[in-house]
Amino acid sequence: MYDATIDAGVGLIAHYGLFALLVAFSLEGALVGKLIPTRTFFVATVLAVGSDTVGIASVALVAVVGATAGQIALFVLIRRTDLTLEALPGSAGPNDSGRVDRWFDRWGVPAVAFSNALPVARGSLTVPAAMTGTDPLQFSASSMAGSSVYSLGLIGIAVGIDAFVGLF
Repeated sequence: MYDATIDAGVGLIAHYGLFALLVAFSLEGALVGKLIPTRTFFVATVLAVGSDTVGIASVALVAVVGATAGQIALFVLIRRTDLTLEALPGSAGPNDSGRVDRWFDRWGVPAVAFSNALPVARGSLTVPAAMTGTDPLQFSASSMAGSSVYSLGLIGIAVGIDAFVGLF
């Protein structure tokens, strides 16, 4: 099962280099590519690089930069279009806007970092953060911090898989 994923990841990296990983994580960050198996792609890339510290750091850096760039692009797009919570499909009405503002008043921008560190929730706070008065630089830093923690977790998984496979 892992062999096919690793082979696909190695093939993409061999052909396109880390640019393929950058594009995949940028699309995921912009919430366009949520169906792209970026976690698997990341782990496969780390396994392809092997135990080379510079290679692993490069993979992590490219993934963090890609995810952060995608989230910043979405953040700016929402700000430039003056999108409001009421305009979103499924919105219950004007009370939702106040709820989002209160939520960010309570938890602040660090919640963006926390959500970016979680596999399923990654990027989920980009839209609400853009709709509130969140500072773009604070958002960017928080996004990058959460994506860095996420990348470290994926590196740990890749190293664990490599060690496990090495036992056999």
